[in-house]
Amino acid sequence: MGVNLKSRLGGIGRFSMRVVVIAVAVTGLAGCSGGSSTSTSSTTTSTSAPLPTAAASKTEIEASYTTLFDLSNPAVPPKLAVVQDGTTLKAAFTAAIKSKLAKEAAGATVLSVKVEQGIACTNEVLPSPCAIVVYNIFSPSRKLLLAGSKGSAVYESGHWLVAKTTICSLLTLDNGDKAPAGC
Repeated sequence: MGVNLKSRLGGIGRFSMRVVVIAVAVTGLAGCSGGSSTSTSSTTTSTSAPLPTAAASKTEIEASYTTLFDLSNPAVPPKLAVVQDGTTLKAAFTAAIKSKLAKEAAGATVLSVKVEQGIACTNEVLPSPCAIVVYNIFSPSRKLLLAGSKGSAVYESGHWLVAKTTICSLLTLDNGDKAPAGC
């Protein structure tokens, strides 16, 4: 897939990396779908919806990341709805949300969003438009588990979604640097 894990995750330490992997794994994304290439690198989406303003995009991306990493809410459908190709991950979400490790993460705070189009998205193996997202993951006690992680979002069918590559990068790291089935 060509994703550089160290640059995507902002150069965090091994302990912090393990916490991140645990936090992501418990969101239920252990079964990312597809083969070795996530989403083809098309430069346009099939939606005719106009791209929202930068402020509206940031608000929607923040909501998607918050929903995904809010493991205090065990409901699977809201998490599926905010992930690119989320419906293909229902079984993985359902299994992982019950994990003992799910208690490690209680939410995410988005620090920055940079909306991109065209070649900038293609270079990240994402459809265009896309966004580069920097976020923190925190525990139920609001302790920072992961600071300054880099992820992505994609704009599809008029909505900003957490990019599957964001999840698969973390899951690959936790799987001994081997992409799990579906990523």
